[in-house]
Order: sequence, then structure tokens, then C-alpha cells
Amino acid sequence: MVKRITTLALVLVLAAGTALAGAHPGGIARQLALGGSGYSPTTVGPNIVLNPFIYDDPTVMLLNPAYQSMYRDYAWMNIAGGPVVGFNSAADNGYGRQFAGVNFSFGKELGLGANLSFDPSFTNFMVTQLATFVNAFSGRAAQTGLRPVDVFEAVASYDLGSLKVGFGFLYGWATNTSKSSGSPTLASTDNELSARVLGFRLGMMMDLGGGSAFDASAAIRLDKATDNLKATNAAGARTDLGNYSASATEIQVDGRLKLKMSNRVNFVPYVNFVTISGEPKQDAPTTGVLPLVNSVKVTALLIGAGAGMEYRISNFYFAGGVSFKSGKFKTESSSGAPANTTTTSTLTGTSFPQINLGMEWTLLDWLTGRLGYYRSFLSVTNKNETSAPAASATNEASNWFGNSNVVFGTYAGPDNSLITLGLGLKFGNFALDGTVSDEALRRGLGLIGAQDNINTFGYLTASYCFE
Repeated sequence: MVKRITTLALVLVLAAGTALAGAHPGGIARQLALGGSGYSPTTVGPNIVLNPFIYDDPTVMLLNPAYQSMYRDYAWMNIAGGPVVGFNSAADNGYGRQFAGVNFSFGKELGLGANLSFDPSFTNFMVTQLATFVNAFSGRAAQTGLRPVDVFEAVASYDLGSLKVGFGFLYGWATNTSKSSGSPTLASTDNELSARVLGFRLGMMMDLGGGSAFDASAAIRLDKATDNLKATNAAGARTDLGNYSASATEIQVDGRLKLKMSNRVNFVPYVNFVTISGEPKQDAPTTGVLPLVNSVKVTALLIGAGAGMEYRISNFYFAGGVSFKSGKFKTESSSGAPANTTTTSTLTGTSFPQINLGMEWTLLDWLTGRLGYYRSFLSVTNKNETSAPAASATNEASNWFGNSNVVFGTYAGPDNSLITLGLGLKFGNFALDGTVSDEALRRGLGLIGAQDNINTFGYLTASYCFE
């Protein structure tokens, strides 16, 4: 015990002795500690709820590529995360939970960088939609076992003075192929299960003078998944089991304004809009079988708007406000002839008010304390409509949830993470930010002597400024 306490004391002394102003603290962990949330409704990807009223933070680079111009010569990575239960632990540090980025400056204007393994796309969900379609309509089972899509993005920014612009090009892919052949027979198989995403982002930041600013960004992503089975029998005849694919288009637009009201207060309103449309289909039927007339279409429409403020004095920072969020998810299915049955399922969720509050204190030159509050009141309506030549039916049910979240720009769902704690440390040009277990003060720091399985720190973000 004495040895562990001594080691911790030495680390803190070294931190205090090397703390400089070169670090750029911030990132996902800071957002989670200042009124964000880490709910992941699809269980794939981070789906982080940002506090939209924190105007400047490295995390915004994931939405607006123009922000790269503010964080050039900078590397960051999310070390831990995933389904953080009560912000007490990091249960899953795998794909979609850990991602990183690096930016380099080339002169005073140009910046080039990359985001590694950050996947904001709908692609993995489309793989699930394709499997559902194949299982329901194809007469054969869907292939399984596709690994997650590996996503990489190249980002460029250019500083024009009062105007900063940015561009991002994203590509991700995954394949699962198998081939077999026999001798002396001619029997063979050639199977493919694949997914890919292609995306583009544009962003801008405008200095309006007097401490006021405006930023906006737009993104489009094109998703695709395929499930193809081809075979040749011993006689050399083709016996294909059909080619199926699912494609989707995502469009996202975000905009924020920072209006300086005084030396301490900024007014921060924002808006965002997302639309997604996807459709699985049969590209080629099973050999000797007529093409399908069944069809499925998935669409989503998400909008959000809010207004809040930033308040800053020498050793204290506050960012918070109120938002309205709404999301509509619709699935339209048609069986085709002879049944000619059409089914439409619509899920509508509305959150108001959604509250994001975050407070940050400079405790020491090298240590920052954080406290956040997040809450949203969500009403959900499920509507199912069935239409057929003989009969039609409509069923509708509404539910209200006391707390929920809508990710800044994307998904929605219930969540119980309301009050959050965090710490930020600076070691020279290195910064380490983390969420803190709300049990830490009750049962002791886990790195010293706690006797349970709850981590002291949950989500961790590390960054280094090497300019």
C-alpha cells in the first residue's frame, strides 16, 4: 500500500513540475464529463452525444473538418470507452470504441491529417438489413460473419484568415469471401459478403469579429453491402443462389453560431439535420427462379435545434443550454403478387427539453475538474399500417421516457446517465482527459486500494501537441 501511494505521489509531483501551456485538453472524455452521453443504440460505433454549447473542442473535428486548422500538429486517441455503465467502467474497448487522429501543419495555412477507425456511417446497420431481407425473401440463408468495416479518413484544412475551410474524404470496407473447387470433378463455389462506405465532408469557420464566429458543415456518405453465392455442380452447370445488395445514402448538415454578449458570456445557438435512405434488393435471382417482387425501404429523418451559452472567467468555464430533437424512422415493405400486402412501420421520437450542462474548474495549473448534467425528455410513437386487397389495419402506441438521448446529429434512445464527473491532466504538451466513476469518492480510488471491479476512470482521451 505504501509503495503504491508513494508511486502515485511521485507521478503527481512530476506532473506539477512539467505542466506547460502547450497541451490542448479536450476530446470525447471531456465532452462526456461536461453534459454529454455515451449511449450506443446500434451497439456499433461511438454514437457520442456532444454538448453542442461547448464551442471549441477537438471533438468537433469529427463533425466539421475546418476545425482541424485550430488543432494542427496535434495527435489524439480515445483509449477507452464503449458502453460506459454509469460512467463507472469501460466494458468494451474494441471496434468503434477506440479511434484516433493526427494533424500536421504545412506552413501557416495548410493542414493535413487523418482520422483512423472512426466510423460515423450507417453501413453496419445496412448489413443487418440485408441479412433480414435475404432470410425473409430469398429462399436461402444470409451469410454471416462479416467483420466490421475498417474506416479511414483523410482531412485537409486551409486557413484564409477570418475564414477557415476543411475537406474530408472517407472510405471504409470489409469483405468475407470463400472459394472452393474439386478435382477431378468441376464442382466449385464462389461466395462473397462485403460492405463499404464512401464519404465526403465540407466545413467552414468564419470569424465575424468582436469575438463572434459561425461554423457550418455538410457530409454525404454512400453505403453498400452485398451477399452473393455462386456455384457450379460436378457436371459444370451453374447453380447460383442469388445476388443481393443493400445501399443507403446519408446526408448530414450542422451549423452553429457564437455571438459574444460580453467579455464573459457567449450566446450559442445551433441546428442540425440528417436524412438516411436505404434499400435492400435482389440483383440476380437463384438459377431457374423468377426474380423477387418483394421490396423493403428504410428511411430516417432527424432534426435538432437548440440555444445555450458559454460563461468563462479566469478559472471557471460553463457551457449549457436546451435543445429540441426529433427523429423519424420508417420501414416500408411490400410482398408483391399475389398477396400484394404493404406494411409500413414508423417510429417517431421527440425530445424536449434536452438539457446539456457542463462546468469546468482549473484546480491547479496541471489539473482540471469537471462536472456535467445531461437529461432529455423523450416521447416515442410506434405506428404499424398494413394494407392488402382484402383488409387493412393500423396500430399505434405512444410511450414517454423520463430521460433519453439524441446523438448530436444522429440516433435516439433511452439512457440513464445523468450526472457525470471528469478530470483533465496536463504533462507538458501531453494531455489526458477522463471520466471519473461516481463511486470513486464513496469507495476509494481504484488505482490505490478499492476492492471492487469498478474502474476509477471510464472513458479516456489522450492528446499530444507537437508544434
